[in-house]
Amino acid sequence: MRTIVVGDIHGCYAELLQLLAKVEIAEEDCLVSLGDIVDRGIDSVKVYDFLKNRPNTIVLMGNHERKHLRQTLSYSQEIVKLQFGDSYDEFLEWISHLPYYHETESAIFVHAAVEDGIPIEEQREEVLCGCTAGEKHLGKRYGDSSWSQLYTGVKPVIFGHRVVGDHPLIIPQKTYGIDTGACHGGTLTAIILPSFEIVQVQAAKDYWQEEIVKWQLPVMKAKPWGSYKWEKIQAICDEFRNSANSELSAFIAQKEQWMYDLLALAPKIILKVEEKLAELISVYGNDGFKKPARCFTYATLLYQANASNLTSKFLQQALPTPDKWLQIMKELEV
Repeated sequence: MRTIVVGDIHGCYAELLQLLAKVEIAEEDCLVSLGDIVDRGIDSVKVYDFLKNRPNTIVLMGNHERKHLRQTLSYSQEIVKLQFGDSYDEFLEWISHLPYYHETESAIFVHAAVEDGIPIEEQREEVLCGCTAGEKHLGKRYGDSSWSQLYTGVKPVIFGHRVVGDHPLIIPQKTYGIDTGACHGGTLTAIILPSFEIVQVQAAKDYWQEEIVKWQLPVMKAKPWGSYKWEKIQAICDEFRNSANSELSAFIAQKEQWMYDLLALAPKIILKVEEKLAELISVYGNDGFKKPARCFTYATLLYQANASNLTSKFLQQALPTPDKWLQIMKELEV
């Protein structure tokens, strides 16, 4: 039995199949993915389905899987969330069980890094998977030096995470960096154990550059605009208003106008609040209205109106998102 260790796949399904065909993988061979199986490439869902369903396969936790798991989504994760659609929750459940390392008689496998002198089972998860906290921790310990250059363990470590060029970064019998940038138009790399033979296939193109452009509008449409603060909506509009993608710039213009139209209703909201305030005072008096006012979700607005301090600016601060703004509009029948 051999162990076939594959670097960062990042959705490059066609290259994965080519690589496995090139190594002539057999059913009894153990396939180990070093993590970052999704994002940036075009076929993240296919890669996931293949690795999940192939027997004798181990997938490690990469920083990109951890981003999905923790819902710290940047652009590439937002794309993959759309690609998975209704299967996204199933994907999250599956990656929640991924190990952070794997060890055989020949080597130790991690996604990103290890700290020298610490047993593998005691390593920090954030270091093993290469998330931001792990990178900062390594920076404090090693400064500008690379952990892979200073590793002194008995077993060699095979890792991915950082693109090292078109060819692996190898310190024989010590460390083997095999993220060779497949999703960026580089190569997809495998190491065959126990022989430590290197096998590679060339990626067809720079997939990520194409994905960046292709998914701009779908990702923008899928954003939770109603939960964003006014300042964030304005910042997004400012950034993409003059996009070369005419459909995207048109959509942004619509969203910006939607925000302005909502905020323009501030005088009507203020009028409704003042009417409700007058109604409460007429029933309970100037001193007695505050207690019944607590029953309303917009009690703060009533108190501000009573103090003659209810302004459009205060409304935006008290109702910082379109969702909150619309909720109050509904309650006040604006």
